[in-house]
Amino acid sequence: MCKESDQNKQIELLGTARTTGMKIGILKVLYCITTFFSLFMVAWIVIFPSSWLMGRSDFHDHIVNEAFIKTYDGTQVPPGTVTKYAGHSLIQFTHILPGAIWAGAIPFQLHPTMRQTYRKVHRVSGYAFLTSSILMAIGILVILARDLTFHNDYPSHIPPADDAELLQMKTSITVLTGWFVYTALAAVVKARSKDFEAHRAFVVRHVGSGIWIALQRIIVVCFQGLGLVSGPLQMRNLFGSAVTGSTCLTILASEYAIRLLKKDAETAGPTKSKHL
Repeated sequence: MCKESDQNKQIELLGTARTTGMKIGILKVLYCITTFFSLFMVAWIVIFPSSWLMGRSDFHDHIVNEAFIKTYDGTQVPPGTVTKYAGHSLIQFTHILPGAIWAGAIPFQLHPTMRQTYRKVHRVSGYAFLTSSILMAIGILVILARDLTFHNDYPSHIPPADDAELLQMKTSITVLTGWFVYTALAAVVKARSKDFEAHRAFVVRHVGSGIWIALQRIIVVCFQGLGLVSGPLQMRNLFGSAVTGSTCLTILASEYAIRLLKKDAETAGPTKSKHL
């Protein structure tokens, strides 16, 4: 009986180890994907098309003209998506440029070794990360106020978006922006109250509520590159649908990651989980 009991315990421990290993593996994959999205976003903002530079650099504007305006035939993202921010300094220096700081900080904020070994650096970069998120949210509100949403980027000869579509879009953006800000502030509150597990969960939620834009851009670029877009109306529909789909995917992925992190912490014991 004792031997049988010991064998059952060994089987149970082996099953637990395999399950734990699988959870850790999934968390590492999610971290790598998130890091890729973050680097993609930094490159998109800082290197090209870097719309925060529109109207500020003749060289940059020339490259945009050659790459977007001269080659536009209706099957690509319209040049206005990049060029419309020329002359809108408030948006360039709130919504766009701080996005590079926000995205660049993500891999360091989520990496467990960075958090545990360099606590002061983690704290300082965390405040920069969360401050930039507030600036980005302000920029979004300015974009809405100035009617610079993507629906207005397309040629005038295609049917404009109807009032219901515009209302749905603006409502969705406002709600998502509210959630983006709430998760950032909640993360700060939880950190100050020393509830680090809840702090980590809200940081992951915050990342999920903002990193969708990288996935959305990748989807649109892939469809465009594969020649799957036939005209500006289809591109506008694709652009909007990609926003919805990407947002759902990244928010769901963040909640899944939080669930795995919680189970990992329960398995490892209090304060011993070292993943994400």
